[in-house]
Amino acid sequence: MVATMGFGVGAYSPSVAARVARIEYQNFQAWAKANLLHPTPVAFDAKRENIYTYRDLLLIRLIMRLREKGVRTKEIKAALETIEMMSGGDRDAWMKATIIVTDGVVAVFFPDKPEWNPVAAALGTQKMAVVFFPNLINELKEELLPADRFPYIEIDPEVLGGAPVIKGTRITTRAIASVRESGENPKEAYPSLTDQQIANAEAYEEFLAET
Repeated sequence: MVATMGFGVGAYSPSVAARVARIEYQNFQAWAKANLLHPTPVAFDAKRENIYTYRDLLLIRLIMRLREKGVRTKEIKAALETIEMMSGGDRDAWMKATIIVTDGVVAVFFPDKPEWNPVAAALGTQKMAVVFFPNLINELKEELLPADRFPYIEIDPEVLGGAPVIKGTRITTRAIASVRESGENPKEAYPSLTDQQIANAEAYEEFLAET
């Protein structure tokens, strides 16, 4: 389920967020339990469900990147909390930072805060000497949707809450895959689409299934 809530950042259920961010659902739940992610409780048909935003998808990719570099969950949490604290409570401050991992330490560079450059966020305010990831957000967006592989697909938080769709339409890649899985031809269900668009949508769904 994907719901549009009108605030322009997308709204994803846990299962959809995990699928689009390409993470094992069990890991996703563990990170949410560790308070690395901060969902918004929303009422749906007399029950409440945690909803995640497009910002959360980017944060998931960052967490995965840090984990791959050997940073432990508690260190990632400490780094994010330090960034938030030093930015006056701005939970999205990490999106404005340049980040480096060296010897298991997360270091952060704030272009607008030269007196903090660079801060070893996982260790408080200890200084570090080198900075990387200057285009962090663009890199994380590319991980969600590699443009060179999927030129016909887009993830726009303003369109269907950020569900992957065929560019310029409101037809989701999942809808194309569902038609194919039912034994029907997506071209017959969506005659306005080209064969290239359909093939790219199916390829993207296969990409999401990879872990």
